[in-house]
Amino acid sequence: MKRYASILFLFFLTFGYGQDTFDKVNNSYEEFLSRLAKKDTLIKNRTKYYECSESFSGRIEFYFQEKELRLIQHIYKQGFGNDVFLENYFIEKDTLRLKTSISEIIHLNSLYLKSSQGSSSTTIEKVVEVIENRMFFKKDLVTVCYERRHGEKMSEWNQEYFEALAFEKGKCIEDVEDIRYKYRLLRKAETRLQNYSNRKRACIFHMW
Repeated sequence: MKRYASILFLFFLTFGYGQDTFDKVNNSYEEFLSRLAKKDTLIKNRTKYYECSESFSGRIEFYFQEKELRLIQHIYKQGFGNDVFLENYFIEKDTLRLKTSISEIIHLNSLYLKSSQGSSSTTIEKVVEVIENRMFFKKDLVTVCYERRHGEKMSEWNQEYFEALAFEKGKCIEDVEDIRYKYRLLRKAETRLQNYSNRKRACIFHMW
């Protein structure tokens, strides 16, 4: 019985350590975003652009603290519908620790209204569902994914409420190796892509 108790104790200790590690990295990430929003002058940035086709182009923001790269923000347009995507890569001691992505889905609900006089009408109500995913990279190369989501009528959407929601463990929606490949490309873009716009912009996927 003592043996099983020791195993259970070790399990809970390991799980608790993993959770604390995610919380620590996540809090550090949130603090860094807060400093960006406040335009902290100790954080420097460098911007690079790329263009692969009319339907695929993007901007990469590199943020440094004391000359150490801390965050890569990748904003890109993909598809002829001008859909815009945002993903952040949070770095500690030159190691990728957190990758985040935000997706926004708009639903159109039909509402059938009937007046007291008996006449009926139809209106369209927009409902927005926001899903934020965070992929946590442990130091042993194991990944754990978390998410938070909320749906609400667009007219009643509350950003502060969404940002106060806790993250829960979820299924990883992206392949880990694909993320690592994109991260390596973005790191190379820091030195290889031109940072001026008076020449034709290169394609990030065709340079190396």
